[in-house]
Amino acid sequence: MALHLAAPRSSILNKQEMCISQRISNSTTGNMKPNLNNHTGRLKIKLANVAAENLIKLNKAMNKLELFCWKQAGKVDENTVNHVDIFSGRLFKGGRVFQQHFLIRSYELGPDSKISVGALVNLLQESALNHFKSVVLVAEGFGSTPEMSKRNLIWVVLSMQIVIDSYSSWGDIVQVETWSCASGRHGARRDWLVRDYNTGKTLLRAVCVYVMLNKKTRKLSKFIQETREETKGMFMDHCDPIIEQDCRKLRDLDFDTADYIRTGLLSNWTDLDVNQHVNHVKYIDWILENAPESVVETHKLSAMRLEFRKECGKNSSLQSLCALARETHETETDDDREIEMDHTLRLVENGSQILRARTVWMPRN
Repeated sequence: MALHLAAPRSSILNKQEMCISQRISNSTTGNMKPNLNNHTGRLKIKLANVAAENLIKLNKAMNKLELFCWKQAGKVDENTVNHVDIFSGRLFKGGRVFQQHFLIRSYELGPDSKISVGALVNLLQESALNHFKSVVLVAEGFGSTPEMSKRNLIWVVLSMQIVIDSYSSWGDIVQVETWSCASGRHGARRDWLVRDYNTGKTLLRAVCVYVMLNKKTRKLSKFIQETREETKGMFMDHCDPIIEQDCRKLRDLDFDTADYIRTGLLSNWTDLDVNQHVNHVKYIDWILENAPESVVETHKLSAMRLEFRKECGKNSSLQSLCALARETHETETDDDREIEMDHTLRLVENGSQILRARTVWMPRN
């Protein structure tokens, strides 16, 4: 009897997700305005959570069925099946922790044959979005929930702190775990832990704080109660940051205080993301481009702290300013010592800051 392979799991799940999202959307539209404080509103949220749990179960079942069909058809060997399984992503702790594996590609490497910083941050963003998608909370944009989408709200990065212990090479598999919780009254914090899949060695730890922005007015918004209800099933009640917070004030550089100045930076159409502004990974590229070659060639980036001050759209002209930290000026200039640098990105037109940052560099040897 011929074996008929099942349709790709992704296409089946996408239809299921669209169906559930449509039902949720339909249930909150019509002549009566939704009121989450009454019984009807709470019931809608409960039904949405049940639908999310059922889709997670379907995800697991379809993954097993797909792998079984591939085995029976002789399309893949046991090692390939294991690789397919680990790259699909899965949820832990009732959907509050998401784990996904990534294979390091050749085009993600830098000149030192190690994964670039920008590629690493892209993996963090991808895993965060997949966490939302796995619990059926993505409507449109980068992780916008259905309630956020109705109000034209999107997530934007307010601050980020990263510690890099080791860089992966071509062909390595990294394991990314991520979780989220509320941060203050109006923000959400997301943590990441990245390990080597084969050795379990910690490669990277990161913490990011997001806030809501109205994509029409481009103004910050409160963390609306409706989204708190939507994300209640995937947010941790409380968790300490995986990185100890660095509370030192970041320097505001200008032409007089900067040691290195790069002008002529231009934001292009290709630098924009789906939220119609320059993605935060591009900001990182711009500050690293202005780091002195004498440091980049002998040191590797080991830590980074970023404070995003303003959006940047297309066709903006920018300046990247960099200075050795004051303590570095006084005591640490040799190739075998740690170096800290301060960075500022600002618009040429009016001098407005769009980013302040501090980077820490360790000797390569």
